[in-house]
This record gives sequence, C-alpha cells and structure tokens, in this order.
Amino acid sequence: MTAANPYLRQAMRRATVRTLVNIIVAAFALAPILWGVLSSLKPTNQILELPPRFIPREVTLEHYARVIGDKGLLYLGNSAVISAAAVVISLFVGALAAYGLARYQFRGRQALMVFTIGVMSIPIASLLIPTFTLLSLTGLINTHLGLILLYTAYQLPIVVWLLYGYFLSLPIEVEYAARIDGYTAWGTLRRVVLPLSKPALVAAALFVLVFSWNDFIVAVTMTTSEAVRTFPVAVYFYLGFYGREWGPLLASSVISIVPIVLVFIFLQRYFISGLTGGGVKG
Repeated sequence: MTAANPYLRQAMRRATVRTLVNIIVAAFALAPILWGVLSSLKPTNQILELPPRFIPREVTLEHYARVIGDKGLLYLGNSAVISAAAVVISLFVGALAAYGLARYQFRGRQALMVFTIGVMSIPIASLLIPTFTLLSLTGLINTHLGLILLYTAYQLPIVVWLLYGYFLSLPIEVEYAARIDGYTAWGTLRRVVLPLSKPALVAAALFVLVFSWNDFIVAVTMTTSEAVRTFPVAVYFYLGFYGREWGPLLASSVISIVPIVLVFIFLQRYFISGLTGGGVKG
C-alpha cells in the first residue's frame, strides 16, 4: 500500500491539473456567451456603459419582447420547419445511399464514394450564383421548399460519409440472420440496421440541423419576403447602417442558440459515439 501511494498521489495531481485546465478553457469559451446573455437582460442605456458591469443592475425583458414583436416567432417557425424537413430528407436519402455503398458491390462504387467526399470540399459561396439561377428557373426562389432542397443537397454528402463508415462497422452476420428470418433488403435496413445505427443517425442529423438552423448566406440570397425569412436573416437586420441595436441583437442571438444547445445536451452521448463508431473498420 505504501509503495502505491506515490503513484496514487501522482495520479491525483494529474487529475487535478486536468480539471483546472478544463475549467480555465471552459471559462474562456463560455464567458462571451454568458456576457451576451446577461447583457441582453440589461436596459438599453446600460449595455454600453463604461466601466462595463458584468451583472446587470436591473433586469428587463424589453429586448426579448422587441424580438417577438418583430415577428420573431414567425422567423423561428420558418427556421424550425426548414431545418426539420432538411434533416428528415437528408437522413432518408443518405441512409439509402450509404447502405448501398457499404453493402453492395458494383462498378464505380469507390469512385462514387470519392466523389461524395470531394463534393464536401466545395465552398458553398461558389455555388450561390448557379444555385440562384436554378431556383429562379424552377420557381423555387423565395420558398420554403427551395431552402429545404438546398440544405439537403449541401449536407447530403456528409450524411452519406458518416453513415457509410458506421454501416461498415456493423457485423454483417446480423443482417444475414435477418434475411434468413425472411426480411427483405428494405426490411433489414429499416428493422435491423437503422435501429443499430441510432448514434450515427443522431450525429448526421445534428450536422444537418446546425447547418440549416445557423445558415445565413444561403437564406439571405434565396429569400426576399418576410413570410419565408429565417431567424439568422432576421438577426442581421438589427445591424443597421447607422448603428447596432445591441439589445435586440443580443436577445435574438441568445434565442437562436438555445434550441441547438438543448438538442446537443439531450443527444450528446449519441453524437460522440456516432462520430467515433464508423472508425472501427472500413
């Protein structure tokens, strides 16, 4: 026991150092967010006061009321509908494509996978002009459906890539057993493979959700009316030509991050295992 004490003390010191480092990193990362939340609760005349105060002297919800009064709920609803639809379509199409690439042998399979990965490296900004032209010709400009299809197309390669690796890591014997029990290929995918791939599906869904929810450049380019405007575009309008409306800007920023933070809190264990699970083989 005595001989083990030095090793125990050394392990405790390392654990203490790691904890302190984690606390410092977390403090640096969270301090701006906490500052924004507290500042959004200050009256307008106290937000930019000097010297600055971290804790507000008085708390007000006037900025949040302003955001809601500026059709904030409409814009939040637009973002929610578009993001949810993009997630569902991306997962459905991506799961079919990834399963076909992972389990079926056909000519050009590897080239198709390389092409899928290569598409991920194309900057979205370089696609705005041809995309805008395409949506204009098809009548999908300034529509929910147009944004849904665009977000699905932009995020589909990463969904296929994540699910492809995860499907390869699943034991093929489980699928053989399902086929012996009478399942078709579709039944095997729906009843066996997808339930086992819940972590990868969650990870892929979060990638699509974060992109769709936070996107600004595509939404502001492809929409012109308030009826279709998403929440990030609405936040931009508080950056006026002659100054910033700091109160509503901070309040809308807080509102925009809360849903994503809550989703990550509830699904973080699936997200982490989904990212690492595809590295087992393949």
